[in-house]
Amino acid sequence: MTGDIIAPTVVPVGGLAEGDFAPLSDILSRIVAAQGRGGAALCIYRAHDPVVDLVAGDYDQDSVQLLFSISKLVTTVAVVVANESGLVDLDAPLGDYWPAFRRPATARMTLRMVMAHRAGLPVLTESISFPDFLEGRDEQIIEKQDPLWEPGTRHGYHAFTFGTLVGGAFVRTVGQSVRDFVASRLSGPLGLDLWLGMPVEQQGRVKPVVFEPSRLTPRAAQRISSGAGVHDRIGDLFTFSDGSRFNDPRFLASSLLAASGVGGARDLARLLASCLDTVDGRRLISDRALIDVTTSRSRGLDEILGIETRFGTGVQLPFPQLPFLGPSSFGHEAAGGSVAFADRELGIAVGFTTNVFPPMMGASTGLLGLLPSIRHCASGR
Repeated sequence: MTGDIIAPTVVPVGGLAEGDFAPLSDILSRIVAAQGRGGAALCIYRAHDPVVDLVAGDYDQDSVQLLFSISKLVTTVAVVVANESGLVDLDAPLGDYWPAFRRPATARMTLRMVMAHRAGLPVLTESISFPDFLEGRDEQIIEKQDPLWEPGTRHGYHAFTFGTLVGGAFVRTVGQSVRDFVASRLSGPLGLDLWLGMPVEQQGRVKPVVFEPSRLTPRAAQRISSGAGVHDRIGDLFTFSDGSRFNDPRFLASSLLAASGVGGARDLARLLASCLDTVDGRRLISDRALIDVTTSRSRGLDEILGIETRFGTGVQLPFPQLPFLGPSSFGHEAAGGSVAFADRELGIAVGFTTNVFPPMMGASTGLLGLLPSIRHCASGR
């Protein structure tokens, strides 16, 4: 008895892939096929212009995506722009302008320490409800909380409190929220579909996050079983196995600088391209600022994640779990699989988004497999 022959499904892919980058069209289709569902987008800028702008699978040309922790990268660009405008001092004690941090335990804490994940306030140790978190009441909690280690001495990923602390510092110095600054100084001038707090009327363009069954590495399982690590009361609000929180319109509309940003691959690539060079007559940050933000500030065992990580000021630098394209790369991955990064040596900026949350949080395996192909195409060999 023979069964019916099932014709293979064609994974659609469309858009731009020029010159040496042409093979990436078929490779992106393969990545989405391996995902099994959902879609993805890939955009690459070289110098001033896009050389790749592709969508595949269940993605439209104007689809945008919840960016999870790539929101930290967008926030960082805003802070650096404000710093170069003389509005923010990265190395001044927070207590100089935020009275709650004039306590002895936090007197030395600076905004740069926060952005390099060295502030010692990586989690909230007091419970908070989902509505209170969306309304910003985490700030009131963290103002009273003592650091888990002396600020500046160790590092551990500030998954959600990064946004709490950076947002509080920004509004107290600039006099404007990061959300509004991004809209007026980044998204507006560059024509980006990029929000830190997406208007409800735009949310129909967002591809809902779909989840794969969660899995753990042996190291992560051991840390959980041994009780290692620090308990995060914010993290309790989110279960990384369904979309009940992350697809909630209230979450998408909130200004959670560490996690609720929304945008597309082309917007991320264009944003980072304008950090490397001039794009349509605009460059966001200078070479001097770029060197400063990509100087290594934290490296080694992460007190929260339990693996080796490496950070500049608000950006991830190449580390074993995410090598990017090499030593001159910088960017940020996201729990949901998306990644945005640039490489100064190669002169390219890359945005990759997907709506399929991988079994293990962080850059999707598809993106990790794509990195050598991008480098090969960018190198012309």
